[in-house]
Amino acid sequence: MEYDLTTQVKEFTAIEPAVYAAINVGSEISTKGFESAVVIVNAGVLGTGTADFQLDEADDDGSGSPDTFSAVADADLIGVELDLRLLAATDDGATKRMGYIGKKEWIRLSSIETVGFTSMIFGAVIVLGNPKRVPTT
Repeated sequence: MEYDLTTQVKEFTAIEPAVYAAINVGSEISTKGFESAVVIVNAGVLGTGTADFQLDEADDDGSGSPDTFSAVADADLIGVELDLRLLAATDDGATKRMGYIGKKEWIRLSSIETVGFTSMIFGAVIVLGNPKRVPTT
């Protein structure tokens, strides 16, 4: 039996598309049933400054919720978090991505202010792949 790609991935909003001027902690996303993930950041019109991003991971606490989040080790990333960096001077309309191959059940993307940013429009999605069961829908 053949499946198209839409039945082999599951997408989640990690950071709601909006205008940001400060640090934003994204949604907690369960990776249960999947072996990989890709983080995709979409920029709109960027005001001033630089926005960086951090991917955190956590085990399940036994109740179906995440335990304490900590930064993902570089060995569990395809690329580096700097690949997601948004520079107001050059990245209007940019789309950037980074992969995750860690084994924790929960992941969360946050925007981190590195050089004061104002009026930056962006959002992010996390697409889970390599499902243990297909179709995913």
